Amino acid sequence: MKLKNLSYLIVLLLFSNQMLKAQLETCKLVITDGVQNASLKQTIEKNVSEFITSCNAAVIKGGQPNLNKQATTESARKSFLAIWNTSPLGCSVSTLERKCLIRSAGGYQIRDIPVTMLDAPENEQNQEVVINLTADGKIDDIIIPVTQYADLLYRSIDAEDISLRTVVLDFVENFRTSYNTKNLKYLGTLFSDNAIIIVGKELKEIKQPKSDMAQNNLPSDKRKMFEFRVKTKKEYLASLSETFSRNKYIDVRFDSIQVVRDPDPNNPVYGVTLRQDWKSSTYMDTGYVFLLIDFSDKIHPVITVRTWQPEKYQGRNLRRDEIFQLRDFY
Repeated sequence: MKLKNLSYLIVLLLFSNQMLKAQLETCKLVITDGVQNASLKQTIEKNVSEFITSCNAAVIKGGQPNLNKQATTESARKSFLAIWNTSPLGCSVSTLERKCLIRSAGGYQIRDIPVTMLDAPENEQNQEVVINLTADGKIDDIIIPVTQYADLLYRSIDAEDISLRTVVLDFVENFRTSYNTKNLKYLGTLFSDNAIIIVGKELKEIKQPKSDMAQNNLPSDKRKMFEFRVKTKKEYLASLSETFSRNKYIDVRFDSIQVVRDPDPNNPVYGVTLRQDWKSSTYMDTGYVFLLIDFSDKIHPVITVRTWQPEKYQGRNLRRDEIFQLRDFY
């Protein structure tokens, strides 16, 4: 009787595993709004569905996804394989109902695609990706997005400002994705040759006598020391190259984002403040990154200032007025 029950359990587990794989392998995108052309809508749905399904198949079978060259651009395949080499990913949702957004730079975008990053730490595996498409529905880029996108985008009622904010947020999302994919070459294009780059790093905890700690009851953050350095673009990229080579998986996340435009309408400069979580196999920290981005060339905007500050210093959270922002540089 026990043997019979064991055999039944094994069969049930095998069947359940096959059902799970079948569910993971197929994903269908259904566009609910945003594209009026029926033929284009069908093309986008087909291309995105096949793309996600190919990722799921690669997760199950091993190896890299077989990306359709007719449905993806060469640059999209190259950038996505950089993500894949950092961590394979899959989507367990069988049907995705999403709006299709029109990009100000041209083409379309599908957001909020839930994925599991298999090589990420367990509590960091559930993430999202964004897929950009060309005007004819071909997948053009895959991005790891920032949070608060919709809130930041529509905070202004000015149509021109919304258009510029879209460009700013697209820039920030590509900035984040470049760190996660260790795309040093692309990061080099984002910084001005004369950029001011301030980097910071937690060094160590200052050991205090037990009597002092008992008397003052100081939190551990009180004893943290930080090193701050100003680097040139060349020095910063060289340091990043070493960091990328030491770490197989890097996860950079942004939240608490603030976007401010220079009040001078003739000066197309934005200040972007981001709360950054940096996690890697050798180092992690949380701090505030400030980017001063010059959009004089809207096609190729550049970072002229990049700063980092710790979230906490001397045992307390930094106040908003202590964090670098646009007015500190203009």
